[in-house]
Amino acid sequence: MRRVRYRFKRNPGVWGLAFQDQWRIELDPDLDDKTLIDIATHETVHVVAPDLSEEATDRIGRHVADILWRLGFRREE
Repeated sequence: MRRVRYRFKRNPGVWGLAFQDQWRIELDPDLDDKTLIDIATHETVHVVAPDLSEEATDRIGRHVADILWRLGFRREE
C-alpha cells in the first residue's frame, strides 16, 4: 500500500494543501485537533482519489473526520 506523506507547514491563507503527484499533504501546525483531522482527511482524499469533485472530497473528508473524532483520535502532544 502506498502511504500519503505529510508535513506541518504554514502556508499563508490555507490550512492544508495536497500534492497529488507526490502523494503528500501539508498541514498548518496551528490547527486545533478537530480541524486538523478534518483538513488532513480532506487533503488525503484529494491525493488518493484525485478524480473526485470538490463536493465529494469534502463530503467524504468530513464523514471520515467525524468518525475518527468520535472514536477518540487526537494528536499526541
